[in-house]
Amino acid sequence: MSVAGEPVTDDDTDRPVLALLAAPGTAARAVPLLGILGMAAHVVSWQRRGDRVPAAALVTSVEVLGALGDEPGIPFAVWVKHHDQVDRAAAAGATLLLTAKPDLVERGAVLVPPVGLEVDRWPAVAPLVRRRRREAAGLPDVHVIKVDELDTPEAEQELALASAAVVSGPATLRALALGTPIVTSADTARRLGLRQGRDAEVAANPDAALALAEEVAADERRAASLSRMARRCAEHHLDLGRPARLVGQALGLAPAPTGFEARIDERLTELGTPAGSPTRVRVADALAVLTADGGGSSA
Repeated sequence: MSVAGEPVTDDDTDRPVLALLAAPGTAARAVPLLGILGMAAHVVSWQRRGDRVPAAALVTSVEVLGALGDEPGIPFAVWVKHHDQVDRAAAAGATLLLTAKPDLVERGAVLVPPVGLEVDRWPAVAPLVRRRRREAAGLPDVHVIKVDELDTPEAEQELALASAAVVSGPATLRALALGTPIVTSADTARRLGLRQGRDAEVAANPDAALALAEEVAADERRAASLSRMARRCAEHHLDLGRPARLVGQALGLAPAPTGFEARIDERLTELGTPAGSPTRVRVADALAVLTADGGGSSA
């Protein structure tokens, strides 16, 4: 049972309640984040929340901030598109600013890619590891695939084995995260902001794409470069995991790092170390050992 006027949790799961306040035509921008936040919070519509007081709110536009009314002490994050909206959101007491505009990051907004994925869920597979896996599976040294849909577990496994892949649709994001050297269409490259010849190769038609993928797969140096840049692109420009963590922590939906762990996390962020990178994995392993040993130094 909750006390009137206090944030409540979902009765079935004990998760905190996160209310989505969306301006007309803007709800879609919140969907990718909510897919991740929904694992830690119970998401409801602000307008249909009934008599319960949410623990926090996610607002898709400064134009509807007035609808928050006088709800006491509710932290909220809001999307901003222009510098004047940054000022309006700050004046309204926003806990966190979200944006799809890189130039607003210097104003304190967190960059949320319009299209992306939680990169940490798909560790990169280096070319050497791919080769060994192909050998173990009895596949040829040069193994080029074409993937449009990730409708089976086998399709994702293929992306982690391939020398190169022709991809489109949702498969493109997964392939980038896995570090698969890819060939895609100009439309997909433009939609995801991929740089031709660096993050991916671009072909004019399906036949040209397969031929180009074969060419990439036969050139180890070129394939290795595309593999590194594909993963880097996913980490820096398409990752939804980091903004979701920041939103969850800022709104009190998830615990924030404390003590020396917080200082280390802050330093790694300052150095631009991507979430899910080998460096962060090694640091996390070391911290786990320290925690198991009693928390490290008492200095």
